[in-house]
Amino acid sequence: MPTLHLFYHFLMSKLLEELAYIFEWLEYTVPDLADRYNPGLTRQQIDNLVKDLPFRLSEEVYELYRWRNGESDFGYYNGECMVDFLFPDHHISGNLSIPFWPLQDAIKTYCKLWKMEESNLKNPPYEGAHLWDRKWFPIASMENKSMLIVVGDLNPSPIYQIEYVFHDRPLRVYKSLTSMISTIAECCESDLYKLIRDDDDEKEEMFFYIKLDEEKQEAEKDTYKKYNS
Repeated sequence: MPTLHLFYHFLMSKLLEELAYIFEWLEYTVPDLADRYNPGLTRQQIDNLVKDLPFRLSEEVYELYRWRNGESDFGYYNGECMVDFLFPDHHISGNLSIPFWPLQDAIKTYCKLWKMEESNLKNPPYEGAHLWDRKWFPIASMENKSMLIVVGDLNPSPIYQIEYVFHDRPLRVYKSLTSMISTIAECCESDLYKLIRDDDDEKEEMFFYIKLDEEKQEAEKDTYKKYNS
């Protein structure tokens, strides 16, 4: 198994160390893996993009977007293996992973959600009801099922996995982005995930899915508690 993270302990933050481990684990697990993620942004680029937000993003979120700026949309097939994995989802049926958005798209989605909230506050039947907090910032989302949000002006910020409909009932809460990525990295290291090949003959791409082994759900819960209790 990969051991890269053992050498990075004194060279980078815990978050970047665990992200590096996850990607080395992916390369080990899926030969010829295609990196589906955009190059990271500079701090100045992030500052320019977020300058109009009504809150500050945590240093962890800055680190995440300096590492990679979300998933890219390839739009073509070059014979490489495609894997969508970084934020696995164990809580909503049919979800295998929650796509990580480029910062530009995350900001657009935040603005759209807040406009909807402002409209709801003024119009029945939701008049006066708060369905979306102004400091919630989405970093990943799976269609209209679930999303991951951070909270502005908190450093570090907890990570909430919520459903689109039931915002007030988080499916899971992580203490921080580092805690979430550490949970996922240890699950990788402990062989709690399994690789599934998509055998749909109509698809040109060679696509793989990685999901939690159903027989190891309790071990995953124990790992979650280890980093988030």
